[in-house]
Amino acid sequence: MIAFKSTLLSLLRDHSVRAAAASFALTRLIVLALFVLTPQVTIDTSISPPGAYATTLSMHKMPVARTLRQRASIADCWWYINIAQEGYERHPFAIDKPYNWAFFPLFPLVLRTASRVTGEMPLTGMVLSAIFFFIALVLLHKLAREFGLDEGDADRTIFYLAAFPVSYFFSIPMTEALFLLLTVGSFYAARRESWLWAGVLGALASATRVTGVLLLPALAVLYWQKHGRIWPPRKEFLSLLLIPTGLLSYMVFLYVITGNPFAFKDVNAVWGRRITFFLMPLFDYLRDPLLLATPWDFRLINFLAATTALICGLILLKRRWWSLAIYTLASIFITLTSGLLQSHARYVMVIFPIYMTLAIAGRRPHIDRLIRAASLVLLTLMTLSFCLHLDITLA
Repeated sequence: MIAFKSTLLSLLRDHSVRAAAASFALTRLIVLALFVLTPQVTIDTSISPPGAYATTLSMHKMPVARTLRQRASIADCWWYINIAQEGYERHPFAIDKPYNWAFFPLFPLVLRTASRVTGEMPLTGMVLSAIFFFIALVLLHKLAREFGLDEGDADRTIFYLAAFPVSYFFSIPMTEALFLLLTVGSFYAARRESWLWAGVLGALASATRVTGVLLLPALAVLYWQKHGRIWPPRKEFLSLLLIPTGLLSYMVFLYVITGNPFAFKDVNAVWGRRITFFLMPLFDYLRDPLLLATPWDFRLINFLAATTALICGLILLKRRWWSLAIYTLASIFITLTSGLLQSHARYVMVIFPIYMTLAIAGRRPHIDRLIRAASLVLLTLMTLSFCLHLDITLA
């Protein structure tokens, strides 16, 4: 009991924990409130005068658990829950319809394991994502300090991330929160010279999303910066070779069940994704910038997210933060080569060095206020649209 109290007091004194708790609490309260309250609104057009709608908001019998389960079971959430329940489809590779091979296995595996304790999946997935996200915020705050940012910079870094306009994805059963935790954790371990942990966490990241393998070149550069050489390789550097094993293990599994180790990539053709020059999605948007959204694609938000990532990556290069720059630019390059802008706000959201760059810009009070206000307004509007099941906010 004494040890527990000592640990708790130590956590409460940790500025990273307190800052993460503040950012987490504010932004998750906005998300949770909208998740719960929007279904309680009833609109009756039959008794309204022209131009108005009779609206009722009742909290007498608010089915919170049922409402949250509904939020946790739409769009891609359904795929992950289905994989956790039923497993992967086992038959020869085909692209005649969408198959679940596109979705990486670690999150469904964690969800399936946790659900054996809780007895259900949607709410369990939401709780898991919340836990992963909070820990990721704490580690990102510490990582920002490791890279020489002061406490104010680190505070802004995690707030900008938590208030990102589509950060409601961190609150539902999807890979975002877990992937963020693993990539930040891998970088933090490497920065602290815990190369084995960096490799292990990187391997788990590459079993969560294909872009997890990009930790290998980024952390190899970080190792070179710290030690001045990578050849002949030492035992610590060889630990980084664990990073691709998550992806390779999944590829072996896919070969066994489908005959195609690249099924995770090739099946994306069903969703219209194809390999193209990485700037083509941005050029496509600029051909008609007034077309702000199309089905399943909030073009403007996705364009702004992708261009912000590119700009921040170049700024990181200019600052000679080589490892962060490589990770940022490689991540956005890989996602843009899919040929679509669709989902890029969600993809960019987990590229954490972006927020460290924005935090430096936020040293100017007027820029900080602008980023905070715009982020919170957009987060509220986008979360509300998500709750209304508008498809442009589901992808």
